[in-house]
Amino acid sequence: MSSIKPNPKKITYAEYLTWPDEPRYDKGCNGAPDLIIEVLSPSTWQKDRIEKLNIYQKHGVKEYLLMYPNERVVEQYILTEEDVYGTPFIYKEDVLRSLILRGFEVDMIDIFS
Repeated sequence: MSSIKPNPKKITYAEYLTWPDEPRYDKGCNGAPDLIIEVLSPSTWQKDRIEKLNIYQKHGVKEYLLMYPNERVVEQYILTEEDVYGTPFIYKEDVLRSLILRGFEVDMIDIFS
């Protein structure tokens, strides 16, 4: 019996926006990523902070990180059991720990140096 290995396809944000609002699969199998990181720029911060946050929440992205390089701040949004993002954790000088990628942690000084 041979095993078939999945061939994951990377997608662009533009492709992600074309996904239907109502997934055809169970929530756990809809292909949405578990973690998305956005590095904000002055020209895109509003879109990332409002539009994308709402889209990712709607599609069940479990952890969403917004990095503000000019301010040296990271906002971490975690999807709650009610499928909404709770109040973000704000990182300035602490150690950032992912709740999705167990064991992943990075010192904020290292991120922005």
